This record gives sequence, structure tokens and C-alpha cells, in this order.
Amino acid sequence: MPEMNLRSDKRDDESHLRVLKVDGYYLPPFVKEEHFRSMKTWKARNDDVIISAYPKAGTHWLWEVVSMLIQKKAERIPEIKETAMIEGLTEEKFHSLATPRVINTHVYFQHLPKDLFAKRCKIVYILRNPKDIAVSYYNHHKKLLMYEFDGPWDNYFQRFMQGNVDYGSWFDYTLEMERFIEKNPDYPIHVMYYEDLKENGTKEITKLAAFLEIDVGDDFVRSVNSLCQFDKMQQEKNKNETASMWRDKIHGMYRKGEVGDWKNWFTVAQNEMFDSIYQQKMANTKSKLRFSL
Repeated sequence: MPEMNLRSDKRDDESHLRVLKVDGYYLPPFVKEEHFRSMKTWKARNDDVIISAYPKAGTHWLWEVVSMLIQKKAERIPEIKETAMIEGLTEEKFHSLATPRVINTHVYFQHLPKDLFAKRCKIVYILRNPKDIAVSYYNHHKKLLMYEFDGPWDNYFQRFMQGNVDYGSWFDYTLEMERFIEKNPDYPIHVMYYEDLKENGTKEITKLAAFLEIDVGDDFVRSVNSLCQFDKMQQEKNKNETASMWRDKIHGMYRKGEVGDWKNWFTVAQNEMFDSIYQQKMANTKSKLRFSL
């Protein structure tokens, strides 16, 4: 099925969300179905690195960090991470990316090229607490014109909890990732947390470099961490985004980057509902999420 509109409330025409639906799986409207369907057969390279995350979990941030580490240059990456976002690429563009490729994605692993796993390409997986993700995703959907979304937060909260957004349910995504890790204990995957990276960037970047088998010194790590602070990313990386994509032509990809902003949005009732559903769905989770610092 091609592009469609999702509604969180059939009585509220302003809360529709434009997405692409492929075999029941929701994707952002910039994805092309024929490319998405063909991805499984694309060829990997042994030194490919995959950054995997649910949307709004810090992918832009981590892609910048990993790219600097891979290139061994504490310099701003001129490209934006969408240039290496696999579900948004053609096969030709994917294969034209310079080696080593730092690929990023929000899709389930079952949709990715099988060759990535056959070659045991390294995966960096970052999690962020879902309350902050919900707020960030709401602003993302509201500000990016391609989604045609202009609904209120109250309706969006229900939509997020039901998984009626592109890439589906945060709960399903996170549990699926846990199942992959559990079933593949020897696979080279490095798990990171947005909150840890925010709290102690140099420590987390040092561990990441070790996982990537990149020998860099403390000064280099500190330089990368400094360059990748939110305010610098917001100021410098937004220059590469097209203003016409955004509501009122105001860039929105780098909004706040805070931990705990959800407290400014969630009502008491919403927080109680979220906690109840979280405890039910994530009862056996091994993820160590923090909702504040």
C-alpha cells in the first residue's frame, strides 16, 4: 500500500499523519517502497558500521561522533546523517558511499541487508528514555511539513502509545532489539544510552572507540566530545538542513537535547498511564533507562 494518513482520532482531521505503509509497517514518507523492499539484497562491506536507534534517540548526535572516530579527525562532518540513512537511499547511492561507511537506520534488522549480518558488521545501538522520545517525536512530526501533521499533544500522546507513527511502537522496537541481542550473544553490538552520553560524553566516547577498535588519545576524545555538544551541533549542523522542509522555515532537527523535558509536557494522568503501560510491556526488560539525571 502506498502513502496513507494515520489518524489517532477519526473525529479530529488535524491529527492525521502522512506515512508510507509497506506490508503493515509504517515508514516516513521520504522512503521509496521499491528501494525499501530491495534493501535485503544489498551488499555490505566488512568495515561497515551500523548505528541503530528508534527515532529521536540521538542518532544525529551519535552519527557525528562515530564518523569523527572512524575518520580519526576531530572536525565537523560536512554531511548530515540522512546522506547515510539506509532506508532513504537508493542501492546506487548506498554503494557509492565512501569506505568506511557509517550507516544509520531506524528500521528493524529484518529489513536490513542480510549481508551486513553475514559479514558481522559492527552495530552501535543507542537507547533514550521513551518519555523524552515521545515529546521530541511530537515536535518532529509537527514541524516537518512532509508529515502534514498539526495535531495537539494530547492526541499525539495516545498515538505514540499505540505505535501509530512511522517506525511503529517504541516498545516493540526496543523489545525486538533485546531479542536480537539475547539470541546473538557473540554479535559485535555496542549498547549506549543517550542519558549516559549526555552525562559523561568523554567516558562513553572512549568506550565506543574501544568497541570500534580505534586507537585515539584522551585529547582527541575530549575534542570530539566538545564538538558534539548540543549547542554546537544545533548551530553548525542546522546550516546543512533545508529550511523549506520545516514549518515557518525554522529548523527543528536539533530542538533541545535535554534529559527530562517530558516533565514540561506530560500531564499527571499521562505520566501515570505511561508508567502503567511501561511496567506491563517492559516487565522483563534488560534495558537500564533513566528518565532524569
